[in-house]
Amino acid sequence: MTQPAPTATLYLGVDAGNSKTAALVSTASGEVVGAGRSECGDIYGAPSPQAAVDEVMAAVGAALAQAGADLSALAGGAFRLAGVDWPEDAAYWEGALERRLPATVRRSVLNDGYAAIRCGEPSGVGIAVAAGTAGAIAARGPLGELWDMGWWGQHALGAIGLADEALRAVFLAELGLAEPTALTEALLAHFDKPSVATLNHWLTRREGGATRRDRNGSARVVTAAAQAGDPAAMQIVRTQGRHLATYAGVAARRTGLATANAPVSVVLSGSVLMADDSPVAAALVQELPDHVPGAVPHRAVVPPVAGALLDALAENGVGVTEAVAAQVAATMPPKDFLAT
Repeated sequence: MTQPAPTATLYLGVDAGNSKTAALVSTASGEVVGAGRSECGDIYGAPSPQAAVDEVMAAVGAALAQAGADLSALAGGAFRLAGVDWPEDAAYWEGALERRLPATVRRSVLNDGYAAIRCGEPSGVGIAVAAGTAGAIAARGPLGELWDMGWWGQHALGAIGLADEALRAVFLAELGLAEPTALTEALLAHFDKPSVATLNHWLTRREGGATRRDRNGSARVVTAAAQAGDPAAMQIVRTQGRHLATYAGVAARRTGLATANAPVSVVLSGSVLMADDSPVAAALVQELPDHVPGAVPHRAVVPPVAGALLDALAENGVGVTEAVAAQVAATMPPKDFLAT
């Protein structure tokens, strides 16, 4: 990344979640000239909504500082934020940003699910299916219609869903209520526990027990067991793929993509779907044609914060051509910048 002149007009993309908040600033050409990150920017997950705002602005400040600029250099910004699930959530953020940003900064606030669409579809028209720690689905239709899953999702998705379903299978097998599964030995080894009873106690005891992050960390064990042919793990993976495809179908219908009579880009993102040889991605791709007519699945080529930046460019009159998208991808910070 190179630093622009201090008077350069810059564009801002923010992707805020529970594990981290990331911000990028670029020139109109798509050259990323500053990056910043901070902690939880989700108003539902942070200690307080104001704390989430502070974290978002900390990431923005860090990105601008790296670019050698300040807020006055911004022409516009796209804020893609976990926890923007209801109108009052968007209104809260609009008010908070109005107080923290110059009036000249044109901005938009949407759920973080939308950030991933341009990560694989520069036009911004299509469906984003993300499965990382949790799951997120968002879509933009050909006439600009928007829909995101938010609190409509009724199934645990992503690492949370994989881990919880695997532990359920292990505990039911221990009780003789389900078939034995290779997940038992694999999870005991992963958590370094001598027995299923000890594992259950550690996961559920009042004090000194496992964290949610501990549980979620076993998702890779589940996908590995599925790839090795364990029936219980394979069923968990197939079910997750089907749920993701089902919600993608809802997104297609709610945004006019299901009746557009044209190919529909479905962009896959998140650690669960982006992992090499992901069996969840394979299950999702297999299910998609039954739910999204004309679905053309492809994996994101840049992380969601880059998609937010591309949104900012598009919303401020900068054509998001393949050249602009390629410039963003070529000038991204190192991969470890986004590591969680």
